[in-house]
Amino acid sequence: MLRIDMIGEIKCILEDVKGIPGLAQQLSDSADIVDEVGIDSLEMLQFMLEIESRLRVQVDFDAMEFSYLKSIKKLSEFLATMKREG
Repeated sequence: MLRIDMIGEIKCILEDVKGIPGLAQQLSDSADIVDEVGIDSLEMLQFMLEIESRLRVQVDFDAMEFSYLKSIKKLSEFLATMKREG
């Protein structure tokens, strides 16, 4: 999956998790997932489960840093290093 597609998919997942129609189109690639999107802890859990399912990656939570959530682009770059499933 190309990184640009991954960025778009992350935005769509955020839109679904937040339940805000049109959110994906409003988000910049540098949007802060916690501060700008306003994702809470329960939404974060749902978001990460959707990331693994829809992007078919196995997230290494030991390697994941909070800083990766400061930008959709940074998160996509981190996810691009993760092991692909299936």
